Amino acid sequence: MVHLAEIHPRFSAEVEAAKAEIDSYAKAANDNRPKTLQVPDQVRAAQKDRFQITWFDEVNETISKEEIVRGFLGVGEFSLFVAKPGTAKSVLLCDVGCHIAAGMDWHGRKVKQGLVVFFAAERKGLTERRVAAWRRKHDVSGIPFVVVGGKLDLTGNLIDAKALAASIKALESKCGHECNLIVVDTVTRTFGGGDQNASKDMQRYIQSVDELHRATGAHVAAVHHSGWEGDRGKGAIDLDGAVDVSFGVTVKGSGPSKVFTLACTGANDGEEGPVTSFRLDSIDLGTDADGNVTTAPVVVQADTVPCKTDGSNLKGNAAKALESLKAIVVADGESPPAGSPGFPEGVLAVTRDAWRNRFLADAWAKEPKATEDTLSKRFRRAVVELTENEAVGSSGQWFWLDSRT
Repeated sequence: MVHLAEIHPRFSAEVEAAKAEIDSYAKAANDNRPKTLQVPDQVRAAQKDRFQITWFDEVNETISKEEIVRGFLGVGEFSLFVAKPGTAKSVLLCDVGCHIAAGMDWHGRKVKQGLVVFFAAERKGLTERRVAAWRRKHDVSGIPFVVVGGKLDLTGNLIDAKALAASIKALESKCGHECNLIVVDTVTRTFGGGDQNASKDMQRYIQSVDELHRATGAHVAAVHHSGWEGDRGKGAIDLDGAVDVSFGVTVKGSGPSKVFTLACTGANDGEEGPVTSFRLDSIDLGTDADGNVTTAPVVVQADTVPCKTDGSNLKGNAAKALESLKAIVVADGESPPAGSPGFPEGVLAVTRDAWRNRFLADAWAKEPKATEDTLSKRFRRAVVELTENEAVGSSGQWFWLDSRT
């Protein structure tokens, strides 16, 4: 038998190297000493960017919250706009987005200009007409605002979120602006085949939003519908806990005098309460061959319309909170000292904490599995609605029932 090493001298070195490698594997296999786990280089590299670590002394005391709309929307946050159908949520976000893309102040608030991606999962054509109406109203052109349509499933897996993020990065390169805002209209139409009432499916939706954040750094604003009898978004409560800030829209009046009020109903890092009031103007876009005029609405800032209520027309959590206030006022109401500024004469008042604790107790009696965070958010929304409607009065941390209520 002829050995390979005898055929050509160079095989001799290769054979010896192979034998040495085999011997080293055999020695390692027979070594009973504890082995040290060797992390692959690619895994080691990925770990460098997986976590963001800041030591105690490295925290900057002067760090301020970065915003894309001053006092309204923060950079890289997740917001939820919840209200009943027909409350102009989508029109409002179209208006906000166009102002950001144009670098124009929005309702007296400074904005950070950037690319805005409006994903119109429902009624893309209607969204485009609204954009055309805004463009005609404000006489601007060439701004980095895009309307995107198509199928988007944010519960099946992360593929669609990654695909949308990749498209956004391509749009950034094309327009020369980083994406500041992604509008998802609506949660229901981008939920895929998942069940909105199932916690596991809602968690998948949240993970897809997180993927959009990681890939783009943009603020994600989702439009969501509330139930007819409540003021929170439909589906599992996981979504309430995942958002950084939530907003609601209420409507007063009818016809041309109808006024919408946007209010912050819950915030992790910001103030709650009314943000702005607006009305809708109709803009003519053109006339078809039959003489029919095509129109689309645009947002116009308006003054808040005061509207008192005796509480009889309140629904959902606002009605429940009002009942809790009535109960705690009867049980523990205090009379302010005579002449106290801001208090009606003879009124009985309670602190916000006392009212909140009674609301939580009443809610837990009916929903024992509800979390304190979820109920607290409901309470905050209810306080905003009740004070806006003047069903309750307030001074600082003290609240009382309106005389008619």
